[in-house]
Amino acid sequence: MVFRPDAPKHAYRIVHERYPPFDGGGAYRWGSRWVGPGRRVIHAAETCALAVLENLVHWQTSALPPRLVCVRVTIPAGLVQERIDEFDRAALTSNDFASTRTLGNQWYGRGRTSVLWVPSAVSPYESNVLFNQRHADFPQIAATPPISTRVDPRLAR
Repeated sequence: MVFRPDAPKHAYRIVHERYPPFDGGGAYRWGSRWVGPGRRVIHAAETCALAVLENLVHWQTSALPPRLVCVRVTIPAGLVQERIDEFDRAALTSNDFASTRTLGNQWYGRGRTSVLWVPSAVSPYESNVLFNQRHADFPQIAATPPISTRVDPRLAR
């Protein structure tokens, strides 16, 4: 579904401090659940809490590694975006990324929008956000300077 929000939207990205916080180099090299390698796509989460959960799953740990930073991304009002609303949850949580990569690769290849909202495999109630760095609208999307990511240590218990 293509939409144009009348208010700014936000997303959050957590990465290790040694990497540029708003860069799709990792997805370009290795791909992800939503895109195959060779595409400059930045992955973020709809909320900071979801970004933490996504990182816990990624790192396969109950505590975030040290030296992670977070950026808050602002998508300006009026920027045309896309959303995948309906998707088979079983395929979404599978380790076979073929169906999700097909959808993400098609979005990237069409080049209609710089932003794609996709279902989270971690939380059925929230979305992750993909940003196409090569899209002409991408420079309108802003990220804050990175800040240290601190998570309550009780989460690790």
